[in-house]
Amino acid sequence: MAKLVDALALGASGETHEGSSPFSGTMKPDIIYEDENILVINKPSGMVVHPFDYSTEYTLVDFLLEKYPKIFDIDNKVTLQDGRMIALGGIVHKLDRDTSGVVVIAKNQKTFDDLKTQFKNHTTKKKYVAKVEGLIEKDNFTINAPLGRGKKDYKQSTNPINPRGELRNAITKVKVVERKNNTTLVELSPITGRTHQLRAHMSSISHPIVGDKAYGSKIESPRIMLHAKSISFLLNGEEKTFETEVPESFK
Repeated sequence: MAKLVDALALGASGETHEGSSPFSGTMKPDIIYEDENILVINKPSGMVVHPFDYSTEYTLVDFLLEKYPKIFDIDNKVTLQDGRMIALGGIVHKLDRDTSGVVVIAKNQKTFDDLKTQFKNHTTKKKYVAKVEGLIEKDNFTINAPLGRGKKDYKQSTNPINPRGELRNAITKVKVVERKNNTTLVELSPITGRTHQLRAHMSSISHPIVGDKAYGSKIESPRIMLHAKSISFLLNGEEKTFETEVPESFK
């Protein structure tokens, strides 16, 4: 418990932050919507949602600790490999560091539990926009390819070498938005929510996301060209949908 108290007192990174916040300029998360139950933000590319093993950088968790400390009354903790216990507060889901876009955060335990159940049951609806390498021929199709990791690999794959256990079901709907300069802008709708699902699925069909070197991209880019455009879920029995603008660099 002491480690959890330290994380709450000093920030999730374990460091004090005096003066101006590191979240300034382009690194400041935009607040899309807020009420007594939820906070919805637009996470910029480059921002880490929460600390990972042996990391010390400032994260979205630190931002929330500063601005919304009461959400850390929510019972939601993880223990990292380095032994630190981190309180995640109302964080229900996350995006990769380079992925920008919409993130919903619960502000009380009831809403957190409800949203967590929806994510677990895959009843939330999410849409992403990605720029991928090559020209995709079909306008609409579905990738139904189970994913898993090899014993010596952190990446997800549809055909991992020496997989860790059984592969997990993974389904992604793909819709072509625009074909341009040997790249294709696509809308991706994950039916399941596996780690790196969109990145692994697009790589598996030889159209990796631009800038995603880990999954085979050969095109130089300052970021992975993946953006969480919208999310829909039920809140007190009413469907809520929140959208973000697609960054200009995708167009």
